[in-house]
Amino acid sequence: MPRKPRVLSSTGIYHIVLRSVNQHIIFEEDSDYQKFLHIMKDCKMKYDIDIYAYCLMDNHIHILLKSPPDRLSTFFQSMETRFVRWYNNQYSRSGHLFQDRFHSTSIEDEKAFLSVLVYIHDNPVKANMCRFSSEYRWSSHHAYYGKKDPLIDPSLAYNVAGTKAKLLLFFAQNARLNHDALYADDHTLPRHFFTDEKAMEIFLSQTGLSSVSEAAFLSKVKRNEYVRMLKKNGLTTRQVSRMMDISETTVKRLCKTPP
Repeated sequence: MPRKPRVLSSTGIYHIVLRSVNQHIIFEEDSDYQKFLHIMKDCKMKYDIDIYAYCLMDNHIHILLKSPPDRLSTFFQSMETRFVRWYNNQYSRSGHLFQDRFHSTSIEDEKAFLSVLVYIHDNPVKANMCRFSSEYRWSSHHAYYGKKDPLIDPSLAYNVAGTKAKLLLFFAQNARLNHDALYADDHTLPRHFFTDEKAMEIFLSQTGLSSVSEAAFLSKVKRNEYVRMLKKNGLTTRQVSRMMDISETTVKRLCKTPP
């Protein structure tokens, strides 16, 4: 079936979600996050895109931006191509990293704009990666509290809320609200016993690998051994699936089958 045409925003503002293929973990090291932000900054300037918020999660990315309709796809194509080329070289891999098409939601009014702003910054909290949005390093949250961020101009959000003080009060009052009605598929699984950061530490220490990308080069015997070992060490099926780059069904099957 042909893909449905993208819904264009009358304001030019969109909430974009960019997901990895098969929930592959994109960001492992600080350098991965830093490289993506550097490329996004270059592409923002090249295509004259306004960015109001972003959050880099381990296997997906949220961006709130304003773009002319004829530049939106070009902006993402350029940004993805540059990052994937760097990433594949960095981790000695090949092939796609992101899903074919990013998801976009048009933002048509001020209420939706502020709601999505809170939602994006609250994403790591909902994913059990931190207690508060302020604790997460790889989002634009701090730009609204005075920290310089070359990607973000907070003035629009201040104007929409009325003042900076009113916006920060809105953040405080609306943090950790239930946004499931808006984005029900984002964090539908149970909260992890281990945070993803802790799960990554266990993965690296137990397997001896230097990154999750190396799992693709393991023999099936060694891969299956690591899958069972990681599950025994308390990682969830979802965490093991993403780190070993295999389906959750395969993880479940391997853990039910004796070695």
